[in-house]
Amino acid sequence: MAHSRRLALVLVAALFAPACGDDLTGPTGNRAALAVTLDPNPVRVSQSPLTGVVSVGYKIVITETNGGSGELIFVSSQIYDPETGQQVALNYFDGADLIVFVGTKKIEPLATLEVTQTLSYVLPDFRTAAQLTVNVQMKDDQGNLLNQSLLVKIE
Repeated sequence: MAHSRRLALVLVAALFAPACGDDLTGPTGNRAALAVTLDPNPVRVSQSPLTGVVSVGYKIVITETNGGSGELIFVSSQIYDPETGQQVALNYFDGADLIVFVGTKKIEPLATLEVTQTLSYVLPDFRTAAQLTVNVQMKDDQGNLLNQSLLVKIE
């Protein structure tokens, strides 16, 4: 009988104990979520007829979509030759760079931040087609690390 009372007490206590689960809110608000897009997409190229250097310019549009906020750790872009897989251009903005070039590294709830980037590259035979990857890393105010990547063809 004492065993069944202890079991009943444990079961009643379990009903009042806080539950564990996928709670998306924390002590300071919602967990952040990111959406990353490119403007324009597809990326437009301009090529020098004398040197074969290809230049591309675009905006990385970062939108917080869940009502959380945080600080961007980095925003980077890489261009790869699609035939060899070799990286031919790189642009990397860390938090300090974002403050200088964008004005902030903080993204507010449901806000959008635009990071303008330009890259130049040269491929054999004056080709312009390439692969562009964009990577964004952010730490939200809850301490969660968020990563988003985007792959775009340059033609």
